[in-house]
Order: sequence, then structure tokens, then C-alpha cells
Amino acid sequence: MSPSASEHAVFVLPGWARLKHCERRDAWLLLVPERVLFPCPVTVDILQRIETPASLASLARNLAHEYDAPEDEIRADIEDLIGGLVEKGYVRRIDG
Repeated sequence: MSPSASEHAVFVLPGWARLKHCERRDAWLLLVPERVLFPCPVTVDILQRIETPASLASLARNLAHEYDAPEDEIRADIEDLIGGLVEKGYVRRIDG
């Protein structure tokens, strides 16, 4: 994600992307057109939180509180993660 990305940027899974738990594999899947991705547990946690629109600031604040970690470190980590997912088109920025 660009350094100028606002902490108030809002992200959401596109309507065509689905996060689903596969009982047979006991794994989470991110289903996107013509692909099935197997996200790691941290990515699954973030994707679950953006199934409904969520701001970068609220994600960082909630995760920092939940994991008792510095909010600025959490924000930097999820900026990189979400930025990569936005680049690939698996996550959508909706705040214009």
C-alpha cells in the first residue's frame, strides 16, 4: 500500500470473493474467480474482519487491543498485507 494511504481507508472483500472453511481439509479457503487460495491464520483473521467494511485504523486498534501489541506495528503489518491483497484484486478499497 502506498505510504500516503490514509489510516481511515476502508477495505472490504469484493462480492465475488468468499472466505469459506473447508471441513474436509480443516482449512480456510479464499475463493476468487478461477482460483482457490489457502490463507494463513493471520490473513484469515484479517479477511474475516473485512467481510463487512472496516477502516485500517479500526483494524489496527482492535488487533492491538486483542493481541496486546503496539498499534503502530500492527498497522504497518496489516498495511503490507492488505496492500498486497488490494494489488491482486482480492480486497477492495471503498473510500475513493
